[in-house]
Amino acid sequence: MSVKSFKFVSPGVFINEIDNSFIPKTPQAIGPVVVGRSSRGLAMQPVKVESYAEFVTAFGETVPGAAGGDVYRDGNYQSPMYGTYAAKAFLAANVAPLTYVRLLGQQTAAGSSAGGDAAAGWKTDANLSNGTIDTPDYGGAYGLWVFPSGSGTDIANPPRHVSNPGATGPGPAGTNPNPNAAILAAIFYMNSGSVELSGNLRSGGTLTNDETRFDSDSGSCMAIGTAGGNNLFKLIYTDSSAVKHTVKFNFDDDSEFFIRKRFNTNPQLLNSSGTFYGTSDALWLGESFEDNVRNYIVSGSSLSSQAMQGAIFGVALSQSVSTGPQNMKSQPSREAVAGWFISQDLGAAASYEPAKQKKLFRLVGRGHGEWLNKNVKVSISNVKAPTNKASNYGSFSVILRSLLDSDNDVQVMERFDLCTLDPTSPNYIGRKIGTKYTKWDANEKRLKTYGTYNNQSNFVYVEVAEAVEEGALDAAYLPFGYFGPPNFSPILSASTTNGSAQNSKFVVSSGSIPGGPHRFLGSNQFISGTAGLSASVSLYWPVDRLRISASAGGLSNPTEAYFGFQVGRTSGSTRAGTSVADWHRLLYANDFPGDPVAGQNPVKNVATGVDAWSYVFSLDNIRIDGTGRYFYESGSRASELSVTTGSYKDLLDANYNQFTAPFWGGFDGFDIQKPDPLYNAGMGAGRDTEDTSYAYHTYAQAFDTVADPEMLDMNLLTTPGLTNASLTTKMINICEERGDTLALIDLPDVYIPSAEAYKNSQLLRIGTTPVQAAKTLSNRRIDSSYGATFYPWVQTLDPTGRMLWIPPTVAMMGVLASSEKKSKVWFAPAGFNRGGLTDGAAGIPILAVTEKLTSKQRDTLYEANINPIASFPSSGIVVFGQKTLQERQSALDRINVRRMVIYLKKQISILSTQVLFEQNVQATWNRFKSLIEPLLANTKVDFGITDYKLILDESTTTPDLIDQNIMYAKIMVKPARAIEYIAIDFVIASTGASFDD
Repeated sequence: MSVKSFKFVSPGVFINEIDNSFIPKTPQAIGPVVVGRSSRGLAMQPVKVESYAEFVTAFGETVPGAAGGDVYRDGNYQSPMYGTYAAKAFLAANVAPLTYVRLLGQQTAAGSSAGGDAAAGWKTDANLSNGTIDTPDYGGAYGLWVFPSGSGTDIANPPRHVSNPGATGPGPAGTNPNPNAAILAAIFYMNSGSVELSGNLRSGGTLTNDETRFDSDSGSCMAIGTAGGNNLFKLIYTDSSAVKHTVKFNFDDDSEFFIRKRFNTNPQLLNSSGTFYGTSDALWLGESFEDNVRNYIVSGSSLSSQAMQGAIFGVALSQSVSTGPQNMKSQPSREAVAGWFISQDLGAAASYEPAKQKKLFRLVGRGHGEWLNKNVKVSISNVKAPTNKASNYGSFSVILRSLLDSDNDVQVMERFDLCTLDPTSPNYIGRKIGTKYTKWDANEKRLKTYGTYNNQSNFVYVEVAEAVEEGALDAAYLPFGYFGPPNFSPILSASTTNGSAQNSKFVVSSGSIPGGPHRFLGSNQFISGTAGLSASVSLYWPVDRLRISASAGGLSNPTEAYFGFQVGRTSGSTRAGTSVADWHRLLYANDFPGDPVAGQNPVKNVATGVDAWSYVFSLDNIRIDGTGRYFYESGSRASELSVTTGSYKDLLDANYNQFTAPFWGGFDGFDIQKPDPLYNAGMGAGRDTEDTSYAYHTYAQAFDTVADPEMLDMNLLTTPGLTNASLTTKMINICEERGDTLALIDLPDVYIPSAEAYKNSQLLRIGTTPVQAAKTLSNRRIDSSYGATFYPWVQTLDPTGRMLWIPPTVAMMGVLASSEKKSKVWFAPAGFNRGGLTDGAAGIPILAVTEKLTSKQRDTLYEANINPIASFPSSGIVVFGQKTLQERQSALDRINVRRMVIYLKKQISILSTQVLFEQNVQATWNRFKSLIEPLLANTKVDFGITDYKLILDESTTTPDLIDQNIMYAKIMVKPARAIEYIAIDFVIASTGASFDD
């Protein structure tokens, strides 16, 4: 301060304080990006977590693989999800947040058209063609339809279908236009071969000569009954070698003969023997609908005590192989949805049709794929009419619940109370839950965000009907019901022709199947016994079971009941059904029926045979009986029998104001026949571009998502387990283009996990040697200080007690984090002090290495810029190198120096933004230096650099640069590990800081 600045009036001593010892602001914590699979979570978008507990909440626990069990129903956990271990290893040190990008299957337009490995999704190798099963290679999908034993009406209470006028959902016993109905009970998938039932024909009798099957009564388009003490069906399936396999089963999930206990449920076992496992199977059981069988066939009784009959039909859902449950190819991941939620009826009760009510909003998954419809349902509760005092709008709550909870024990995952349809209110549903969603732009190769209101839900966003958004609807409207999921149109006996039952999309075939002819006779008549007597039948796809009585389940207060979608095994049961999630799978690809159109017949997709909705539920159809019991009866409002016949407020005033709806239609976009759907061997020669491999494109899209430094901060990038050379090179190139990130990559064939290929010994899983690995990497000529790699794989112990081999990048994520916690990012993440894996440096237990390296092998690796992980008898396992992949010798060929420079560049870039758009004068220069010099000084004190020099004056920012609005500074630093200078130019331009070396 100049002496001229003091005020001298009367005598005295004048003191001014000048603080040059201030501590600079703590640098912003910047962490890594990990790309990989996980059991749940938002997919294909970066999600930041601050702790491992937060990671588990968002993405689930670590997945060690080899889970076994019911793979098709419960999910594919057959291969380790290495990214989850990397996240756990890094977050154990708690030094910085971590950003995770969960992968789900994606595809390019060209890949979708090409099919095969280029397209996302899956299919069986052989599919039905031309709507028949008379081709040399049969395969595809086979449906088992069942109906009660006996004659006459097959199902006294079949599921009511929307094609039945006035029937909008399954309800009490009533008339159905096609009483001889069968319910789909299971779907079998095969790449080749065929399946059929064996046993006694319906009503007894024998087959005629031309209908004889093998040496007993058996067939695929015949009514075959159950038999034995457990009323078992007997199924014969023939594999590609014409070997017959016989299995007895029933649909009682409490029985040892339960269908899912008797058949293979792992699609991966259909791969050729030796691909992933030592054996292969001929078929897998996909969906089974035991709860529908229980409710619509035997009225809730024990399934093992009820005689039933069934028939196996080939299931195709098109006249070609382009669609169907056996062909989900060219279908990338898609989001599950719920709704549309519809309004109450404000018109005359006699003319009421639920499908004509106003669509208000629906909930759409934010990026969870099929996890959402397999784990979550939504309830609308506390529906309250407007009071006309404070607002003309009513209110309601939206509650996301665990799928398998009961109304007796509601398990809330998220809830949003006092929601309203008033777009001007702070409680507007769009504002309360959020309307923003992200979408990948294939042309610009980046995520774009759409919508108005920030997301408050971790699971869904709201899609609001335009009329609601614009405030154009009557303010009295409230959510009162919903459109059920789409469904396949039934095959009605009156609609079939030429010996083949079909509705254009859903085809039950006639013709020959291996072993002899079995067929429909005439119009949808199938062999039913009594010397080949034919009978008509209608075939239905399963539908949701709805709550009928508010008193069901033993609720002490019936007003606590949620009408609508129910998951109980039977009416009144508080035990969840086992097949609930199977009802809402996506069973057809790229042929979505579209949104329901109010007032339009749902069978509007005549060309596809898919109804836009399977039922429409509404509280307007709640009745009350003479004892005061409230129950749901479809069509009761139109019959002027419902509680709301006078006014919808009568029902709300009685506190019957809540209902539940399912999510449906989510899909992960993966090939379920692969233990690891993104396995490296699937991206080999000829399948190593985005247009030739959906797996390759999925990774590439994830990398492009994090490529822009202005969209996401990070200082590390890794994809544990990915060894494809082209993709790992892409990772390094992205890091180099950003200039602020180090890529940790894994090398191919160091260890070959079971998800890559079947090996009959552990020895064969070592696919390379240190010499070969060094030579292969050298031939790639990467030469970049923005990448690093390590050798070999290491072994860890999962919390489940399972030991597994993991890529070295997983362990290194923990080492880098723990090293930073112990010291700073510029200390070498190696050696016994900071790289001792046996001593816990990895953040997770490290027990062994796949190869114990000799001194000569370590030298070979290090000369090729591969950092060895050594195992010493007395000292344990330790990281014994810290080179980058830069071939030229400089200070930047070491990880600690590269990370130090990344740290300085990123922090200086952040600080530099404080002088952007300020006057380009000396005062601003001085301010810039006052921001930067404390950072450099502290780095020197903490041994990151031994010296530095910051130059910003007329020699750097010359008059011609000032005229171009450029301030130019130079920073020179000496890394602590070497005497070389690193000259870094920081160019401040109108678009932000530059990262030129």
